[in-house]
Order: sequence, then structure tokens, then C-alpha cells
Amino acid sequence: MAVAMCVVSGNLLTIIAFFKFKTLQDATNCLICNQSFADVMQITVTWVYAYCTYIPSGKAFISVNKYPCLIYLWASSTTLISSFVNIMAISIERLIAITLPFINRNPHKKKAILLWIIAVWVGIILFTSLPTLGVNNWRSERACNVYFVYTETFLMYCTFIPMFVILALTALLNIIIGISVLRRRLRRAKVGPGGQELTQAKKSANLKITLMLLMVVSAFYVCWMPYLSITCYSLFNPLLYAAKPNLAIVHEFSKVLMMVNGALNPFIYANRNPQFKKAFK
Repeated sequence: MAVAMCVVSGNLLTIIAFFKFKTLQDATNCLICNQSFADVMQITVTWVYAYCTYIPSGKAFISVNKYPCLIYLWASSTTLISSFVNIMAISIERLIAITLPFINRNPHKKKAILLWIIAVWVGIILFTSLPTLGVNNWRSERACNVYFVYTETFLMYCTFIPMFVILALTALLNIIIGISVLRRRLRRAKVGPGGQELTQAKKSANLKITLMLLMVVSAFYVCWMPYLSITCYSLFNPLLYAAKPNLAIVHEFSKVLMMVNGALNPFIYANRNPQFKKAFK
């Protein structure tokens, strides 16, 4: 409960600060605000998950009512996939800012990112609605779980494989970003201070934002990989997974680690971004 309250309060503060202070309303912070919104949605779905999984009345209700079960799984899938796509979008934006600064200075960049955010949410909502519209194996008295309700084809080829493809692409993007940042730091160390101070200040600010977002992406991987690894193991080796009760316990605790990720992001923004730090005060 404490983790959940940290996630909600921290991310709501981020969203409120974004809309309250015009200085925060740039293209990069649009993506940060979008990620905070996804984190709040995810923790809301997690509360529903806890009710449907650990509370007997909730478990009984969700197992015999088809559409509440399908709507819950749809919301869960939507928030899950959106978290992955948002992290990839942040990485793409930073790669463009570092390697193609002339595009980063485009006055229409913010509008393009807002259109991207809307298009992605609409696409994810429509895509994850397929099981709710009929592509499912729901049966009364069966646990309301994607393993039992979603078809194997949809679960594998429309959920897990796309998520791991996004993870791989995001990792590649951040390796390129990390190498670019390292090269710039080495180049600046060789050249030394001086030159155009205003340009250097802008580059320094851009570099700080990039390092902050690299921390956000790194925290995402650290907090999500245990859950994803055990989930894939359970899918490909269900008998071995069932024979290891301790692994199932670790699997449950890995979900708490996912929640911790949502709580970490606002702290990273507050500590690494002077604008958000000032806004939070």
C-alpha cells in the first residue's frame, strides 16, 4: 500500500507540475507526463488485480462475470503495453535530440509528439480490445487470467513477442545514446571550456536531460526484467514452473518491483531535472 501511495502521489505531482508551469511544457516533458499518466493507470489496475486475486469475494465475482473479467484484462494489457511503448518513445526522442539537434530545434516538435502520444494510445486501446470483442477463451468458474482467457496466439504473438521486440529496440537505442553521450563528454574534456557560452549551456542542459532519461530507462529494465523473465519461463515451461512453488512466490514479489518502478520515476525527475525540482517545491 505504501508503494502504491508513493506511485500515485509522485506521478500526480509530476502531471500537475507539467500542466501548472509553462516552462515544463516542452516536447520531452510531454513524454514524461505521458509516462506518469501510464504509471497512475497501471497502479489503479494493480489495485483491481489485488481485489480479484487475493480477496475471496472479488475472486468469486470476476470468475463468473465475463465482461468485468475481459474489461479488467483489457485495462491491464493496455497499461502494460503503453509502459513499454512510452519508454521506447522517450529513447527515440533523446536519440534524435543528441544525434540530430536541428530536428530537436524544430518548433513543431512538440505538436508532433502530442500527435504521436494520441495515436499510440488510440492504437493500443484498439489493439488490446480484440479479446474483449470476441478473441478469447473465457469460461465461467475459470480464473480471470490472461493465460486462461486469452488465446495462445494472441498472448504470444500480439503481447509478449511485441513487448520483447520493443525491449530489444529500446536497449539498442539507449546503447547508441550512451555511446553518443560518452563521445561528447570526451570531446568536451579535450576542447576544454570556452567558445560560445550560450551554445555550451544549451548542450549541457540537453546532456543533463539525456542522463536523467537514461536513468529512467535503466530503472525500468531493472524493475521489469525479473517479472518478464519469470513470466516467459512459466509460459514455455509450465510444468517446471508449477513444480517450483518458491518460484511462484518470487513471481508475485516481482510484481511489487514493477510498482516500485512507478514510484522511482518522480524521484529521478525531482533530483535530476532542475525545472521539476523547482516545481515540486
